[in-house]
Amino acid sequence: MSPPSRRGPKRPAKAAARVKRAGARLPAAKRAAARRAGPVAGLAHVAIATPDADALAALLTRALGGEPAGEELLDHGGLRVLFVRLGPVLLELLEPRAPEHTVARFLGGRGPGLHHLSLEVADLDATLDRCREAGMRLIDERPRAGAHGSRVAFLHPSSLGGVLVELCEVGPPPARRG
Repeated sequence: MSPPSRRGPKRPAKAAARVKRAGARLPAAKRAAARRAGPVAGLAHVAIATPDADALAALLTRALGGEPAGEELLDHGGLRVLFVRLGPVLLELLEPRAPEHTVARFLGGRGPGLHHLSLEVADLDATLDRCREAGMRLIDERPRAGAHGSRVAFLHPSSLGGVLVELCEVGPPPARRG
């Protein structure tokens, strides 16, 4: 018998509501607290490059109880993104559909594996400005369209210990002042 949870009883209805939308953002109170502490509100997702997203999703579902959380085609159909939720973690399984796509080149050079970490930010434009001012190397000088209607921009791995990091703003951008 497993020890009782220190968190108290599980609330299936709340858990189901959290899983309902794969790109769901953090609760408003947590986002506000994160903005006070810095621009990052939380982990948006972990992206894994793979030549066969269906096989990896099936394995994650069987082995770790993953739940399918949607699918999108990005970059004019050049990239298939399959979403799998593992508890509070959202995985993006990146399967290139075009040989010239950056993920196809990644797979050709490095093989399957971790592609990037995505951090949720409340104001992507302000966060990019902050990164630029700190001397961070940007891949995207301006935000571009991402999955689930988000706006994204990538930071160069050379500025972040060899890890490609995506900044992700979920939902409509905040109203600009000025």
